[in-house]
Amino acid sequence: MHGTHTGPGQLLKSGEGGPGEEEAAGSGPPAALRRVQRAAWPAGVAAAAVVLFLCALREARTLTVDSDGGSNALQAWAMLHGNLLLHGWHLSDVSWYTTELPEYILVELVRGLRPDVVHVAAALTYTLLVLLAAFVARGRATGRAGLVRAAIAVGIMLAPSLAAAQNLLFVVDHTGSAVPVLAVLVLLERAGRRWWVPVVTGLALAWAVVGDPLVLVIGAGPVLVVSLARATNRLVRLREPLRDTWYELSLAAAAVAAAGTAATAVHLIRASGGYVLARGVHQFVPTVLIPANLAQTGRGLLSLFSGNFFGQRFGPVLAVTAIHLIGAVLVAVALWLAVRRLFWSADLVPAILAAAIIANVLAYLVIFRASVQSSGEVNPVFSLGAALAGRVLAGPLLYNRLEPLLTLWLAGCAFALAPLVLLPKPAPSTAPLAAWLQAHHLHDGIAGYSFANRTTIDTGGRVRMRAVMDLQCSGLTPLAWEADTALLNSRSYNANFLLTTSGSITEGEAISDFGRPARVYHVQEYTILVWPKNLLPQLNRKGLPALARMTLGGGWSDASNPRCRITGT
Repeated sequence: MHGTHTGPGQLLKSGEGGPGEEEAAGSGPPAALRRVQRAAWPAGVAAAAVVLFLCALREARTLTVDSDGGSNALQAWAMLHGNLLLHGWHLSDVSWYTTELPEYILVELVRGLRPDVVHVAAALTYTLLVLLAAFVARGRATGRAGLVRAAIAVGIMLAPSLAAAQNLLFVVDHTGSAVPVLAVLVLLERAGRRWWVPVVTGLALAWAVVGDPLVLVIGAGPVLVVSLARATNRLVRLREPLRDTWYELSLAAAAVAAAGTAATAVHLIRASGGYVLARGVHQFVPTVLIPANLAQTGRGLLSLFSGNFFGQRFGPVLAVTAIHLIGAVLVAVALWLAVRRLFWSADLVPAILAAAIIANVLAYLVIFRASVQSSGEVNPVFSLGAALAGRVLAGPLLYNRLEPLLTLWLAGCAFALAPLVLLPKPAPSTAPLAAWLQAHHLHDGIAGYSFANRTTIDTGGRVRMRAVMDLQCSGLTPLAWEADTALLNSRSYNANFLLTTSGSITEGEAISDFGRPARVYHVQEYTILVWPKNLLPQLNRKGLPALARMTLGGGWSDASNPRCRITGT
């Protein structure tokens, strides 16, 4: 069982002498068989990718698209129809402009504007993450070692629970920001010490930072720190000449240049009339809250890996959680082993992975109040950790002949995937409402954020909703968060109804601002108030307030008046 095995990489190497020599000597398989063997690996990867995508799509479709996903789809739709810089759009505190939005554009070219665009894009992102994590884990290893490395990474990521899928397969929330980081690591692994590698690395990181500044933490920062540490080690400890460290110093310079290039690009987009970003969290977590934040972050990371067993009862669900918990433990052990030789290992990739994971978790601890709402900030840890585990643990596993245990665990991971694939697909929660609005010729209205863009995408853009907020100090006001301000133009649009429901804007607040409506309808749990006038002039008289600002506790406030809290969204 533990004899010599021949993997796909070794098959390629064995053919270097040419088919004529091997056939003349009577050794090696026939040329036709060798061609089949060469094609087996890419064909197998392609087939696995298709199956993985279909499974991820099936699980993604069990989740209902909300206004966050609807906003991203609408932004991509605007870019697809000529508004490349998203002129007039006030986005959230992250743009996703160069990361997920291009992917949404490609999906919409095929699918059009509909809720399923969000599901397809999420499944594509997840498939890319798993494939890239497997390639990074495999590295240059071939045969059994390469297969085990990739299998560990894939096993960890194979079947996220529905709770974890809320982060990983629901809406854009930093999950896909690990894609460019893993792609850069594949480049560093495969291309070697060539002059153009730092150039491409810097450009790739800069491109990703424009879409998500978190890439500074999980990409540019780790490349800078690890490269400088390796250069220092070679200069001081190994006493190598400065010219021998050109590659490490070039990578460090590329990481710094990436940050500057991205900042310049964002400034140019804004100066050219492009999108506007909202302010994010603007203060550090108080020191006294760090211990509680640490405990909550630990539970959040367990949930991210589908291994949070706290509060669960004994039973089949706990058994599935235990399977995922093994994956989380593997990542923790791999991180520990990688940290022990972080700056001294000759292998650049594990050091960058470990530094990225540590930086991501530490940044989250000191900047965000750990909660369900902010947990997406550490989503990259999932794929980066899976790649690190495969990369670091395959050697010890093979040395100790633990392949049977790995096979058993992988079978459990595959078993955990089956119920998720078989779950029924729910109908969009606002689908009956969307149909009712179109049937009653209500095409332009306002609502709280939770229902505005969500309703718009459910109708394929045929009903255009604007998000409003209830400012405690000034009443209903347009919300400058994932909003297209062009829809507030009262000369082009006649918004004559307001959509509300329990926990959102109240009827009393609407009547106080706009007067008594001509008609009031009740559709399921929704209330629709219709006026015989355009509501936009009255909204616009208040002026668009300063960008909504995310507070430490997860709420919103008006950036121009922090004491003015935002409710009813």
